[in-house]
Amino acid sequence: KDIAEKIISSFSKKVLVTLCAPPQWGKTGVSLFTAYKMCSSRKINPENVFFITAMSDRSWIEQTRERMLPMWKKNIFHRNTLEKFKKRVEGQKKENILIIIDECHLANSIDHTLGRVFEKLGFKDPLDLVKNNIKILQISATPSNSLVDASEWEDHHERLCPKVDRGYVSFDHFLEEERVFTPYLLSNIDDTEKYIEQVSQGRPMYHFVRSVCSGMAGSMVYLETQVNFEIICSEKKYELIEMNMGMERKDVKKVYQNLSKRPETHTFILIKNMLGASKTLDDTFIGSIHESTPMKKDYSSEVQGLPGRLCGWTKRKGNGGPKIFCERSILESYLELYRSTFYPEEGLVWRDKRMNVNASGIVRSKESYLNLG
Repeated sequence: KDIAEKIISSFSKKVLVTLCAPPQWGKTGVSLFTAYKMCSSRKINPENVFFITAMSDRSWIEQTRERMLPMWKKNIFHRNTLEKFKKRVEGQKKENILIIIDECHLANSIDHTLGRVFEKLGFKDPLDLVKNNIKILQISATPSNSLVDASEWEDHHERLCPKVDRGYVSFDHFLEEERVFTPYLLSNIDDTEKYIEQVSQGRPMYHFVRSVCSGMAGSMVYLETQVNFEIICSEKKYELIEMNMGMERKDVKKVYQNLSKRPETHTFILIKNMLGASKTLDDTFIGSIHESTPMKKDYSSEVQGLPGRLCGWTKRKGNGGPKIFCERSILESYLELYRSTFYPEEGLVWRDKRMNVNASGIVRSKESYLNLG
């Protein structure tokens, strides 16, 4: 509520606000309370509150609708329905609007769907937005190039990076509790066996594993990883579940629902192109997560991926918390980046598909949907 009030205060002078907060910190709740307060004070037309993302993941739609006030369930749009969002806005008077962009770092290039929609709607003229009382709130744990471009809006933009309370289970906790381990090369059967042996001690738990699956050798690496898990899980009588975008939605939902009860045997969930951001997981019976190990790692993907799903206010911590297999240096870089409120300090290195920061503090980024040219 405190952060929502600060956003509302910013909107009294700005048209664009960027909320930067760690994974599972509560950004959706903040945006919902912000929208509610702005409508109840009649600063925004309640019919003109839109929650959008450039993600194409159906689970985002379902999770967001579960958390939304009934009247706004029809105002939720993701990448595949952004054209419908455009038509909704074009079919009415374009004023007194609040647009909330979730996971603003994803699919946000100027020539992607979100960029084209913003261009056609005329939402890239700050003075016009001021005139028509149109507000934009973009949120992400890793805002990347969308935050770089937002700085071009100068006096019309403000960034907010809330101080993280110790009650929130963060990457700091993972590192302090020595629960971060070097990832294995799971396309190698010996490494797969070592990983399974390390995490399958004690009572049965769930273990999420992401494999490399894209790029020149991605399909082969995924196949090798899959076969390795099939062989070892079969030998040890463990269960293996493959979870990907081709899986029936009801089966995906069942996997998530089952996380609230202990499995009968150690269960390894091999994921592909899922759980990249946003999704909240019940970690009560998660024993470990293992991130992918490509030749060149995208820092935002690591932060927003499986490690980020284990952050939050009610997550397990201490010696009994889930084991995390990922690149330790990336988590450390993110903590530095966040503490600098996303003004990279000299010596910090950050690499993702949209923004790179070298050791000299020089930032290079791709044009996002907010780029003013």
